[in-house]
Amino acid sequence: MGRRRRRGAAGTGRTVLPGLLAVAILALTGCTAGPVPQRAVPDEPGPGKAAPVTATTTAGQRSLLHRAEQELLRACMAAAGFRFRPVPPNPLPEARDFPYVVDDVRWAQRHGYGSGLRRQAERLREEDPNRVYLRGLPAEHRRAAVAALNGTPGGPGLRAELPGGAVIGHSGDGCRVAAWRELYGDVERWYAASALVDNLGAIRQRRVLTDPRFRAAVPGWADCMRRHGTPYERPGDARAAFLGPGNGTDGTDGTDPAREVRTAVQEARCADSSGLAALARRLDRGHGEELLREHRAAVEQAERLRAAALPRARALLAR
Repeated sequence: MGRRRRRGAAGTGRTVLPGLLAVAILALTGCTAGPVPQRAVPDEPGPGKAAPVTATTTAGQRSLLHRAEQELLRACMAAAGFRFRPVPPNPLPEARDFPYVVDDVRWAQRHGYGSGLRRQAERLREEDPNRVYLRGLPAEHRRAAVAALNGTPGGPGLRAELPGGAVIGHSGDGCRVAAWRELYGDVERWYAASALVDNLGAIRQRRVLTDPRFRAAVPGWADCMRRHGTPYERPGDARAAFLGPGNGTDGTDGTDPAREVRTAVQEARCADSSGLAALARRLDRGHGEELLREHRAAVEQAERLRAAALPRARALLAR
């Protein structure tokens, strides 16, 4: 991938599942896709309060942009003499992310904490045709294919400063940058804005998890869990018991599926009865709105560029 430079550290939130091949080939080349920030809830600004920032592009429109980018990557890589198969934006739709506490009883009854989905995601990742193709190339051709996709290191490139001071970069050439340029036009502004916005979800989760109100509500949840024979002090402890190292993540059946489901279901019930789930949703919404206001310029820039790219994406996919 392109160059990365860091000043300071950006926060990350806990998730149930790893990245699920939203951009499958990036996992092989060292890149990752960040979460999309939640849409702010429209409301009337109070005295001294800035108007909320709202997303103007829908999830469906962002999916359309993803498909258009994938098609541009396919065509560009073919012109460079390599194969690239477009990957869907969400290859495992039933996967869910519960960064604070499992709060969906029906989902927990079916998936527990998601260890089965996690193994399925790993299989999908290993079987991804782009990864398989790259693994099958001679080393020299593999390096050339990665450079064709993500650009060559060194020289002028793209730059984005993230909240907290971290600075990341991306090579200024390659098929990925060419696809961004064709879709979004001003690729420098797109990269700077979208990279920052993509990091807001993890920061929002960290703020919720460290919020004194959330921490104060966790003991009530733990009391409920203890009364029902599932003694965990924090939701993260329960998840780690079933999703941590050695718990079936290597493809073996390292967990007790029935116990996993029972524990996850009880977690969801206690999250509801203790009020932790409702509180987490309120805090998530509040911190999300606060972050969108703090980074209004980048959020609005990314939204404007997405909206302007939609006609180009539709035309491309209609060919």
